[in-house]
Amino acid sequence: MPSHPDRTRSALYLLLGTLLLVVQALRFPQFYSDWAANSLDTTRLVISMIGIVVALFMLRTGWRLRRTSRQNDVID
Repeated sequence: MPSHPDRTRSALYLLLGTLLLVVQALRFPQFYSDWAANSLDTTRLVISMIGIVVALFMLRTGWRLRRTSRQNDVID
């Protein structure tokens, strides 16, 4: 069983990663309407894609901290 700080940290990583993914998903309709109007800012789109990657890494880190045996991790 993981120690108490690992469980707290894993819960924070999972919560914040999920929130970041939800925020990025809520921004996609605006990206689509900007793309349809040919006014999509590439910098904003790239930063949002980086945010999605960071959210996925946060979810992965939270999941790995939550698991007790890290040697047989299928994700790696």
